[in-house]
Amino acid sequence: MNFHQPVLLKKTIEFLGVEPGKLFIDATLGGGGHAQEIIKSGGLVVGIDQDPEALVRAQQNLRSACPAALCSKQRAAIDQAPGFNQQPFKLIEDNFVNLEKIVLKLGLKTIDGILFDLGTSHYQLTQKNRGFSFDSDCLDMRMSPQLKVTAADLLAALSENELYQIFTKFSQEGRARVIARAIIRARQIAPITSGKKLAKVIEEVSGFKKGRIHPATKVFQALRIVINDELNNLSRGLEQAKKLLTKKGRLVVISFHEGEDRIVKTFFKEQAQEKKLTIITKKPIVPDQEEVKTNPSSRSAKLRVAQKN
Repeated sequence: MNFHQPVLLKKTIEFLGVEPGKLFIDATLGGGGHAQEIIKSGGLVVGIDQDPEALVRAQQNLRSACPAALCSKQRAAIDQAPGFNQQPFKLIEDNFVNLEKIVLKLGLKTIDGILFDLGTSHYQLTQKNRGFSFDSDCLDMRMSPQLKVTAADLLAALSENELYQIFTKFSQEGRARVIARAIIRARQIAPITSGKKLAKVIEEVSGFKKGRIHPATKVFQALRIVINDELNNLSRGLEQAKKLLTKKGRLVVISFHEGEDRIVKTFFKEQAQEKKLTIITKKPIVPDQEEVKTNPSSRSAKLRVAQKN
């Protein structure tokens, strides 16, 4: 099973400017779908993911997908890249908020492109012991087991107003007050410790008809963002990525959430005004109807690209 069907794959490889022998960082490796294509096109990849389960599966996928014979420029680049051990990829368990430390530790000099494919992978969503889905048996939502606080912890500790603020700020949930109040009532009877229980609480106050977007979608999204500090980490990761890129190196970001996209758009705009980056995509690239049909989770994807001056 693949972790994640890579979104906007062809456009991503095109905008990264993948060429034989060039070195790229996939800052959100997941199942390695984008990394596979970079390797097939002759590039080298440093794959970063904070989820150890993702790294295990990505390693399997990348090994099986690697070309039987690497091109000459790829082999030459591997010989010059410390720690690659004769493979066109190097995998790191970490958060992209530590990009500079990772690159420094690896001793890498030239980074030709950096990719951020944000959001939750298909694999994570379908694992009932991870707590990301409406039918999960727990309510964890941590991308990394190193994090201490789970979504269940938040729901048990926060006040109605604090929950309201989270649902409003991080996912623009229109029924935030009603849902926050319902969570407080429900937890007074019994702790909310599963995705199933939380989804049911929200369904009861919001109504739910099959075929429509589930009414708990934005609440789950907001909790995940807060648990993993996603927006702050994104801002810090983008700043480091800009510094690490070589001249004319590309920064490619795929976001799935309005808050994420706003951070990327603002960052690119500010850096362009300071003449540090050139914006390549004046408007975000979105999936066409065919891709949305074959991969519904891509429907909210937005791809933005900038190049270092």
